[in-house]
Amino acid sequence: MTITRRQLMVGALALCGLAGAAQAQEQTADGFIEIRAQRVTLGLLEGGAGRTETWLLGPGPQPAVIRATQGQPLKLRFINDLDREIWLHFFGVRGPSELMTINVPPGADHAVDCVFTPPDAGTFWIAPMSDQSRLRDMGLTAVLVVEEAPPVPGLSDLVMVLDDWKLADDGSVEGKFGDVETMVGEGRLGNWFTINNRFRPKLEMAKDSYTRLRIVNAANVRTMYLLFKGQSPLLIARDGQPVKPETITGRPLVLAPGERADLLVSASEGDIGLALDLFEDIAEIGYLSAPKGSVAPPAMAENFALPANPLAPLAAPDKMRAVSLTLEGGIKGGLAAAKLNGEERDLRTLLENGKGWAINGVAGPAAEPLFSARKGETIRLDIANRTAFAQPLHIHGHDWQELGGDAPQPFQDTVVVPAGQTVSLAFTADNPGLWALHSLVAERADGGLIGTFSVTE
Repeated sequence: MTITRRQLMVGALALCGLAGAAQAQEQTADGFIEIRAQRVTLGLLEGGAGRTETWLLGPGPQPAVIRATQGQPLKLRFINDLDREIWLHFFGVRGPSELMTINVPPGADHAVDCVFTPPDAGTFWIAPMSDQSRLRDMGLTAVLVVEEAPPVPGLSDLVMVLDDWKLADDGSVEGKFGDVETMVGEGRLGNWFTINNRFRPKLEMAKDSYTRLRIVNAANVRTMYLLFKGQSPLLIARDGQPVKPETITGRPLVLAPGERADLLVSASEGDIGLALDLFEDIAEIGYLSAPKGSVAPPAMAENFALPANPLAPLAAPDKMRAVSLTLEGGIKGGLAAAKLNGEERDLRTLLENGKGWAINGVAGPAAEPLFSARKGETIRLDIANRTAFAQPLHIHGHDWQELGGDAPQPFQDTVVVPAGQTVSLAFTADNPGLWALHSLVAERADGGLIGTFSVTE
């Protein structure tokens, strides 16, 4: 379908139940939402066949969805039932630095409490920050939905987590984690596509309101080119930040690993087929079905847009401080040597230590950050990609805006830097603490394409 701006709904015909749904989660006696990392066996093959051992942040079978409300305290308790420690990060959330990346040791007696107030509404996700290739590929992710305050009326949520699994014929996850050739190459591409840990699911849209699709690409490396057959959705947000509404017609929605998008569809326009454009082929991955008796939702205001989040404005271009970052590594990536743990190492030694990527000649986090900023300072990052691959990069604790072009770009927490090109980004360093900046390809982050920066008071 095509949703025009005249169809965007107005006011009071809201679905009141949506605000309540943000709080409709099981809580402990002391008010915490408990999130447990655990082993769960799924049937990911056709018809639910196969036995796939996964590691989920919840009981499954679907990825966990945590709901919160903008400006209200969120109390989370993480428990790790796995046999290894995990480091988890709140991707896209501008919370306090000491809580946005947490270490959760194994054992119920090592539960970690995390209490903060989300400043932004939007679609975010929680995913590993160490051993990312293994843990992400095993499914250890969750979606964090932060509802607007006050809630946007007339929308009904449907979360969709896209993933590609690397499975053997019996449905088991194929091994070879930590493979050097995979790390310096394209990364761990899967061969089996799921939505919400299901093969070709049929998901039901809301009967009499717009369905807000909250889509997350949880794949290790694959950029998803998502096609909608039967309707043309309206894009309303990316990476948790509102954008000027735009109808997606005749082209795919493109999501790099870790990117998120919010779209509106209506069951009154009929069913939707979901497919991935693989360039050499089209893969059907699921369906959005319209319930019987679906009716057109109320008309929306012509100037509809999600309310803006409270992001700090950028300084004028002549007031920005320039910082240069150079990405190297991988196959044909020009990396001959880099610092590892404070010492210069040749490429062979780097590879022996599982590293093959670097930022400014440093493989992995170092004792000293890549750069420091004062609180309130606007930083312009000039990122030169000298590798042979496009690089999706994520910034912690902040949102940046790509510079250049005829019109201002929206704020996002991810950018894709094309191979052999330089991209300039700007952000206001308004969130004190030590933060990371890294590749969203799991194997490259593990392999050294990650660094830190600090924001001081």
